[in-house]
Amino acid sequence: MSGRSIHVVAAALMAVAGAAQAQPVTSAPIALQGAGPYHRLTLPLAIYGRAAYGDLSDLRVHNAAGHAVPYAWLRNEAAAPRTASQAVPIFALPGNTASADTALAFTVRADGSLALDSKTAAKANDATQWLIDVSQVKGSLLQARFEVAPDARGLFTFRLEASEDLRQWRPVGGDEQLVRLAHGGQTIERMAVELGNLRTRFLRLRWSDPQHGAPLAKVEIDSVQEVEPVAPIEWSGALKPERCAEDHCDYLLPHGLPVQSLRIDLADINTLAQVGVSGLVDAAPASATPPQFVPRNPLYALRHQQRRATALPTGPGEAPLLDAVVYRLAQAGGEARSPVLALDGAVYSRLRLRTAGPVSVLGATPPTIAVGATPRTLVFLAQGSAPFSLAWRAAPDTGAVQGAVPGAPLALSTLIPGYAADKPVAADGASVTLPVAAVDAAVAAAALAPVPETAPHDPSRKWWLWGALGVGLLLLAGMAWSLFASLRKDSAATDRAG
Repeated sequence: MSGRSIHVVAAALMAVAGAAQAQPVTSAPIALQGAGPYHRLTLPLAIYGRAAYGDLSDLRVHNAAGHAVPYAWLRNEAAAPRTASQAVPIFALPGNTASADTALAFTVRADGSLALDSKTAAKANDATQWLIDVSQVKGSLLQARFEVAPDARGLFTFRLEASEDLRQWRPVGGDEQLVRLAHGGQTIERMAVELGNLRTRFLRLRWSDPQHGAPLAKVEIDSVQEVEPVAPIEWSGALKPERCAEDHCDYLLPHGLPVQSLRIDLADINTLAQVGVSGLVDAAPASATPPQFVPRNPLYALRHQQRRATALPTGPGEAPLLDAVVYRLAQAGGEARSPVLALDGAVYSRLRLRTAGPVSVLGATPPTIAVGATPRTLVFLAQGSAPFSLAWRAAPDTGAVQGAVPGAPLALSTLIPGYAADKPVAADGASVTLPVAAVDAAVAAAALAPVPETAPHDPSRKWWLWGALGVGLLLLAGMAWSLFASLRKDSAATDRAG
């Protein structure tokens, strides 16, 4: 009996310890670079799966004493960025021009633009690589739009490289494609490539198959001018449909994530279909305060200034975003896949893919999607002693007034005296790595994988947890008393028998 009691006590101890460990992690240390006093901190996308509010209004920065320090969001999201489009010079180069010889083939003019030595120039049909002069483009490069010879047909795969001096080159993304195909009575054309807010002076395009490159006739660059640099876009993992109906599939998105890009991955090869993409928003109480964070995606504005008149029908609660033809086709030069789609950068609970016919036109297996977003950046004042930490709430506070808690975000003009909107903020770097504990792994993965719908978190669970711990301690005390009483009875019986 005593052995059984010991096992029960051990099991109870493990249960109580497990309950204590189940409390979610709500802070992470911040590593500082430089002397400050202002520091710039770009947040991982996984923070959306942990914070209590989708607009991240519950985030706080604490010093070593646990006091909240002042911070502000870096970019004024309400200000529309300035976009521009312009044709840029392109130069056809033969295949015998090595990387080291590229600089020797050009003369740099006084304004920084290039002039090609006539002896090095190649005919458009014979070019295996192209140099694109973007030195006169101001701001960040959003996308390149290509124009090829009218009779060019096929799948043209290439890689892009960037350089500041024509000598040192770095890759820009992976394999890209220009596509012009006729399939099932439809013409498929893909002549634009995203450049991801790249800043550089020169681009070089190399055909993957030099014998089957497309003669370029023109290249136009869309750019955006913003005072603050934009963090590189981050992607979620593959998201499977939450549910599919006769003519659409719905995909649950990570909580609060402002989606700017969408990739649709078809499961079946030789599939082509027209789809409409819509955003769905969960109904909110009439008294709820709308989120202050309303991001914008300039690339979406460029591509979708107005939707086509033939847009697919939508249902109540849908915000139509775009129409597109998605495809995955086998070609002699490899697979042709539909490009990444630009979204508006707003926050939706779900995305809906609506088809022109039955949803089976997307293949026997519904496609997966991935969404991309630009991480948010904040600037904080290193007030007090290090170490500093990023803190958030595990769940919304019932009846709480947003912004009333000390440490709520300020305006940049309040945080930084003399702040000028037309000049970059002078701040040193900082970084944060969100911890991934065993009991917290599901929360950390919320921004990387679809999650099932759950009931809203009730703050009273905190008191329930303390109550459970108290009951556990009383249970342990009772078991210990029972164990000692049993041992005394066994000892007394032994003495009588002796």
